[in-house]
Amino acid sequence: MVLGVIALVLGTLTPIVIDTAFKGGYIPIKTQNTDTTQILASFKDVEGVISSELKSFKSYDDVVDYIITLDRAKTLASLLVGSQFTLTTARAEVLGLQLTTSTLTSAPTTTAKTVRTPGTNVQVVGVDEPDMVKCDGKILAVASSNKVSLVGIKERKVLSLVDLKDEQAGGLFLYDDVLVVLTTKPNNNPIILDLGLRCRCNVIIPPGVSNTTIYLYDISSPNNPKLKNKYTITGTLFTSRMNGKYVYIITTLPISGPTMPLINDAPLKTENIVKVDAIPTTYTVITALDVSTNLHSSYAFMTGYNSWLYMSPNNLYLASIKALSILEAYNAVVNAIIKYLPSNIASAVREHLEKGDLEKCINFISEYFSSRSYDEVKDLLIRVSNDLSSRVFGESSKFYIFSIKGINISFSGTFEVSGRVLDQFSMEELGNYFIVATTSTTSIIKVRYDQPVIIAPIPREDVVEVIECNDSRCVVRTITLTQTPQRQWYKPRVYVDIVPAGETENNVFTISLKELKVVGALRSLAEGERVYASRLIGNTFYLVTYRQVDPLFAIDVSDPEKPKVLGYLKIPGFSEYLHPLRNNKLLGIGIEDGGLKISLFDVSDPTKMAEISKVRVPKAWSIAYYDHHAVTIDVDNELTFIPVSVGSTSGILTISYRDDVLKVKKLIEHEGAMRTTYVDNELYTISTDMVKVYDISSLSLIQEIKLST
Repeated sequence: MVLGVIALVLGTLTPIVIDTAFKGGYIPIKTQNTDTTQILASFKDVEGVISSELKSFKSYDDVVDYIITLDRAKTLASLLVGSQFTLTTARAEVLGLQLTTSTLTSAPTTTAKTVRTPGTNVQVVGVDEPDMVKCDGKILAVASSNKVSLVGIKERKVLSLVDLKDEQAGGLFLYDDVLVVLTTKPNNNPIILDLGLRCRCNVIIPPGVSNTTIYLYDISSPNNPKLKNKYTITGTLFTSRMNGKYVYIITTLPISGPTMPLINDAPLKTENIVKVDAIPTTYTVITALDVSTNLHSSYAFMTGYNSWLYMSPNNLYLASIKALSILEAYNAVVNAIIKYLPSNIASAVREHLEKGDLEKCINFISEYFSSRSYDEVKDLLIRVSNDLSSRVFGESSKFYIFSIKGINISFSGTFEVSGRVLDQFSMEELGNYFIVATTSTTSIIKVRYDQPVIIAPIPREDVVEVIECNDSRCVVRTITLTQTPQRQWYKPRVYVDIVPAGETENNVFTISLKELKVVGALRSLAEGERVYASRLIGNTFYLVTYRQVDPLFAIDVSDPEKPKVLGYLKIPGFSEYLHPLRNNKLLGIGIEDGGLKISLFDVSDPTKMAEISKVRVPKAWSIAYYDHHAVTIDVDNELTFIPVSVGSTSGILTISYRDDVLKVKKLIEHEGAMRTTYVDNELYTISTDMVKVYDISSLSLIQEIKLST
């Protein structure tokens, strides 16, 4: 029903697929114009390439007209939710599951030939990721809340402090003598732009919408960092990447209002705003910035909500999860109910549906239910529920592909696979192919009906004390009041539940990037289990699943169109993060019996994988479970450094993997330590308020450096 209404509102009779549940549109309020003028640096805006297949908007009037049309459809659809029907989701914990696994490819890098330093632990070699700690061998930059401390490696002290005032640091990059700081800050006041639209309305950015700012600091003199430029984008920081001297920032802004992205407080040019999805929900704004020349470009793509990002040196992939929404569930329920209504009522509902009057459709159904007995309505809804039980709804992941070349961005197309992609590391580019691991969860719709409840009135007595005084004589009396409340009647309610159907299944898909279609697939791996981690090493794709058994699979993708399972390993626990080591070894960091587990796997023969060594720390917890940047590997000294917390103690667990044997060298006590890096033979453990320097061989403390907080 809702789909039909949206089709009518949008002026098309073709089927439309809703990517996600609609929310009610923003209602503009009258307020004073807000001065958004800022002193901005002289960034140079350049033209890029979007796509010859996609059409951009010709004017701001066209953009606003399109958004108003979308909002009208959303408002009509929201009437369904505001009716007598009550929404519940019996398994929101499943439909909204976001697993915090971290499986990635990382490789140590050096910023100078004479300096040994690992850089940030990243997924793709050459593509840097934002982190709160960056080190180039000369400077250690540490972000904490609204400050960034610059620590001199040679000086072993804080050289300067960058104060972000009321903005929060969201990530750092270092490139030569440029420090890139990404910040976020909620917009406290509405921003109103009068663009002279024919609808005589204004573009409004409502309060609470975040602003993302990119600051570029010249730190050639680290004792005195100087702000070179800054660049503001209206929207929430989704994530970012850096490839050479180019930073790519992805921000999101809900499509409603009307709103549109502001770049340096001015609306993005309409030729750079492109509709990608049939019914988009979000502006996905991709900004490319050359930190050495200040050249930049920004593009807004109207898409569904995005969940994860993967970036190779040439392509950027955004993954959007598509699951059965409660609105789609209601649509199915209402259409199923119509079939069992008397012909005259069914005709009336259909008639009003064609007119787009959802409220009257719901009123007709509600009035009919009220005229029937509880048992009759219950029997009808049992039949409706049985009908719906035969329809199984799955999840899917839609990918948007963008070609990246410097500051030029072009939209390459989309593809879709069944199942929910786990995180950024469940996807890998392999030549002209793309590999995706997903977990499929199916659902069905159930309908429940509550019997009308009548609460009989219960008389209640209240005693009131009064004091009567005549001259100097006072008398205290009490008055008894009897109250009889009105009879309360609660109407019967229909509950719509989304419940699981069957066991989970895991899949591996290979997609041809030339054809943008699935050309190879492994389905139904480890039924009843769920993907926890994945990692592509050469032509072997390692997949960690867990529930009971079979936690590690080795999958041959040497022929991407014919992937095949080479072997699997059954061991207790599971890995949240996988890291390749020399000599066909694989390091796994995960959980066993509620505590930290570090495993060393021999994968020289994927058909006969073996866990050859392991270290367990009962009752320990690590940030590495969900943040791969927290793990540091020193390949030369065959050491791994992992932040841990055990009881009241926290610090850095140092483990040697020399001679294929895991051995704990030391738990370096450092309260709140979240990162580790090294420069030549000095190890740095880092918390938000302290940097400690150690000799990497003896792990003896050299110096403590207090950070400004």
